[in-house]
Amino acid sequence: MHPASRAPLARSIFAALPGAWSLRRDIEDARFGAGSFTGTAVFAPQSGETLLYEEQGELKLGAWRGPAWRRWIYALEGEALAIRYPGRYPDSRAALHCFVFGREPNGEAGAHHIHARHIHCCGEDRYDARLELRSDGSLFLGYRVTGPAKDYRLTTILTRA
Repeated sequence: MHPASRAPLARSIFAALPGAWSLRRDIEDARFGAGSFTGTAVFAPQSGETLLYEEQGELKLGAWRGPAWRRWIYALEGEALAIRYPGRYPDSRAALHCFVFGREPNGEAGAHHIHARHIHCCGEDRYDARLELRSDGSLFLGYRVTGPAKDYRLTTILTRA
């Protein structure tokens, strides 16, 4: 895909994010067992081309159950969508993920997912992430994390609340 055609894809994903979402996350962790997270997420516009992402809900992991939350900054940066730690943005250029998008057929006639993949290492751990805007308007974020101290898979689906 030509780089000039990727910028509209990142912009179209960014434009689709603001507002409230319902979320479901399935967790497969070799150390802690299976789990899930159900709750809500909100993408709130900030200054410039940034969104504050906040999720809250109930985490179930192994025998543990309780409330959980997290925050990220989603920033449109040229042809990419970066996910950053909120305390570090905009003072640092370090990003958790930087997604550059393409299109992929989804099995339905003429329908495509807009998707991106980002892989990075943190110490000896490898993070393999995939972000998709699906043809039904849902958002998919999948992680596979492996390393000496980590071995888990997260699958998150966000749908409009």
